[in-house]
Amino acid sequence: MARLRSRPGVRRQATVAAAVVVAVALLVGGSLLVLVLQRALTQTLQDSITAIVNEDASVLAARGTPGLELSERDEGPDNVLVQVISRQGSTDTVVYTSRPNRTAPVTDLAPRDGQTLVSGRSLLPRPQSLQAPLVVARGVDHADTPYVLVASASQSTREQAVLTTASLLSAAVPLLVGLTALVTWWRVGRALASVEAIRAQVERTGASHLHDRVPVPPTDDEVAHLAETMNSMLARLESAQQAQRRFVADASHELRSPLATIRTSSELVGPGNAETSWEQLGPIVRAETERMGRLVDNLLLLSRADDASLAEVRREVDLDDLVDAEARRLRGLGGVTVRLDNAPVRVLGDEHQLQQVLRNLLDNAARHARGAVEVTVSTDDGQAIVRVDDDGPGIPVEDRHRVFDRFVRLDASRSRSSGGAGLGLAIARELAAAHGGTLFATDCTGGGARFELTLPLAPADAPSVPPA
Repeated sequence: MARLRSRPGVRRQATVAAAVVVAVALLVGGSLLVLVLQRALTQTLQDSITAIVNEDASVLAARGTPGLELSERDEGPDNVLVQVISRQGSTDTVVYTSRPNRTAPVTDLAPRDGQTLVSGRSLLPRPQSLQAPLVVARGVDHADTPYVLVASASQSTREQAVLTTASLLSAAVPLLVGLTALVTWWRVGRALASVEAIRAQVERTGASHLHDRVPVPPTDDEVAHLAETMNSMLARLESAQQAQRRFVADASHELRSPLATIRTSSELVGPGNAETSWEQLGPIVRAETERMGRLVDNLLLLSRADDASLAEVRREVDLDDLVDAEARRLRGLGGVTVRLDNAPVRVLGDEHQLQQVLRNLLDNAARHARGAVEVTVSTDDGQAIVRVDDDGPGIPVEDRHRVFDRFVRLDASRSRSSGGAGLGLAIARELAAAHGGTLFATDCTGGGARFELTLPLAPADAPSVPPA
């Protein structure tokens, strides 16, 4: 398979883009500057020549060429040539010239009396137009004789100024474009150095170095935000890894005890030990096997919760019936007094999963209660609320969030046979969240612990989905 041609890097693209933009801007701006300069110089020269033409035209119309010859001519520019051309006959005759050596007509313009015509002016600063003289001609009648008064001036000064400006701009554009490219290349490189440092640190960060963090540049820009986001992601990964390691270690520890009991029991039964039989050890092995089975089921349920695959089948469930059934079951076990304040409530969810939530909450309350457990079912603001209270020692405020972590036992002195594996409340919270509800611990009015479960009520028009 042919390798795809790689695209230029960000640094090169930014440099090329900046150079192109600056080059285009300089070319357009330089061209406009040359045009404006050319028009301004041309207009200034034309205004000067026109002033001379207007003054001489008044003298010519009043006194003819003799009066023009006697008039003062020091007020105009030294390089202005003034001619009076007679249009009588088939040929043009110069009847007056301000320079004796310029007797040939400088233009063939033929304006009417009072009309002014201009030649030698162009919109663009072309070389041939810059070298041509600027001519202003005006028609003047004297004694019924038509004349053309012409004033002409060289554009060499204007040509030199325009060409000098264009040459300077032509030399400055490459320099400025090159300087822009160098500065852009350097500055983008400085900016990308932070990105490279982040990339290198992420590349060095492995599963055993999630505590490392990428450097955050001292700027409040996108690169700094990227670094902060990367550090936040690494912190979450580190926390998830630590939780996973604790989970694996706790699960292994929980499984080790029943496995050790079963192995010890199998070693006790043998040809050399006639005092111990399978009939004696059978209940122990079965109890440990059931315990392992419950632990494995709980771990699988938590794994499904991590994959967000709980409560896939939803149907209308009478939550009050489930609470009543679990309360009757707890009364049947004995040991605590169960008080129930029930109300009809319907929610959408998985009946078996909701039953497991309630069973875990009631079993947890019975383990910690001194003698009574109180269950209350109510509704408020579109939510079904189940409160499970006990008269036990309660839960310290600093442990009310940690109590829902996996494999957590706040009372380290309790045995595993009475306290379970520490997964019941974690499973209850995951199942509640999968149903769009919440589960949290708070104070009880009787001084013990209260677990409050909230679930969304089933809408009135919700379809009833039969169980799978």
